[in-house]
Amino acid sequence: MSTEKEKKFEEVFRAHFKELHAYVYRILEDSALSEEVVQQVFLRLWEKDWESDIHTSLRAYLYKSVYHESLNIVKRNRVKQRYTDHQVHHGIQTVYADQSDAELKKLLHSALDSLPEKSRVVFEMSRFQELKYQEIAVSLNLSLKTVEGHMTKALRHLRIHLVDYLTVLLLTLISGL
Repeated sequence: MSTEKEKKFEEVFRAHFKELHAYVYRILEDSALSEEVVQQVFLRLWEKDWESDIHTSLRAYLYKSVYHESLNIVKRNRVKQRYTDHQVHHGIQTVYADQSDAELKKLLHSALDSLPEKSRVVFEMSRFQELKYQEIAVSLNLSLKTVEGHMTKALRHLRIHLVDYLTVLLLTLISGL
């Protein structure tokens, strides 16, 4: 993208991020997850020729995009809950039942260690130090877009490498590492 397009994109991001985050938060009731949803929508917008591809109002497009992304998360959570309820109801034990927190943390850290260094550092600052993307960008002297790109790469990598342990890892992360 040209510098002019980057500036315009940044203006759009700054103009709409807070209101979109608040909107998604009303749906998901989770600030970090809401931030991720909005950033994912902006990342997809960044990756496409958004100025010529969007034929409605940009604001309407953004709201519709975060709404659908939020609904997908709600649906996935319902499916996970039904699966968990089914397991509990039928007394099914999962493969993960015997795995200790220490083993799961070891798997997570192993997957993190296999990330490129910048992506790992950005992920750790975001998830473990709970820094916002803008704070990470300033701290590492990177652009906001670069930080978002590293986070996307890290999350994709972790999803692929930890797919069999995702549910248990989420529960472990929620209860605190």
